[in-house]
Amino acid sequence: MLSAAPKDLRENLARANGYLRRNEIERALAAMSAALRRYTEVRLTRAARAGLDAQINEFLHGLARHPAMRTLLDPRQSGAVQSIPYRPGQAGTLCTVLEGLARILRQEAQSSMRQEVQSRLERKKNLIQTGLRFLREGQTALGRAFLKRVAEECSEEEGICLQLGQIFAAAGQYADAAEMYEQAMQNRPRETAAYTGAVDAWLKLREFARAENVCKAVLRIFGGHPATYGKMARLYLDWGKPQAAEDFARRALREDPAQADGLAVLAALRQD
Repeated sequence: MLSAAPKDLRENLARANGYLRRNEIERALAAMSAALRRYTEVRLTRAARAGLDAQINEFLHGLARHPAMRTLLDPRQSGAVQSIPYRPGQAGTLCTVLEGLARILRQEAQSSMRQEVQSRLERKKNLIQTGLRFLREGQTALGRAFLKRVAEECSEEEGICLQLGQIFAAAGQYADAAEMYEQAMQNRPRETAAYTGAVDAWLKLREFARAENVCKAVLRIFGGHPATYGKMARLYLDWGKPQAAEDFARRALREDPAQADGLAVLAALRQD
């Protein structure tokens, strides 16, 4: 029979009360459950048990008053704080109760998270639909504002900048589309659709230097490819740089003799 509780038991009791004071309710319940399981495994003197029981009751007293537990312990929310019963020798029973409470809290947290995700999805959908409606009605400033709000509120959502780039491009708002595509490039440097979209948007705006920068980034990150060379050939042709256009057209055709942009650019150069 031990005159002092084992170290791991004492540490878990201390952790449980510490977590509870810091409002880390699930960790508090886990630590106390571990302590109670250990308590059932050891034989202690009456004095040692009394010290442990006092700490357990201190924890339960604080737990019963924690806001996260109020609706569980007082479903009517009448304001009367109910306690969690515990008598010496019932550590195993209490452990089962606390594990059950932890399970309920986890389920509630998961349900709350699902509701939050659904709510954010609905808000994003409404903002996009409203923005598109304003754009269709010719109220460009309002439409852009609603779509930009999506970018702000959903900035952490994977793929959101690419999606907005595609929406802006489809609406003919190429400057905003290019901005979104380039943000998507920063967020996911190997998202090929973002680079393609950015080049196309800058070309629509005849911002040739910016389109060139994106093409160079494609070559740097993904390496050379006939389609990339062909796109750059078209870029330089439209930019009024025939020598660069011919060079890239021939590079495209060396790797793929049927590359459409390369063939078209050389044909255009022969006519000049």
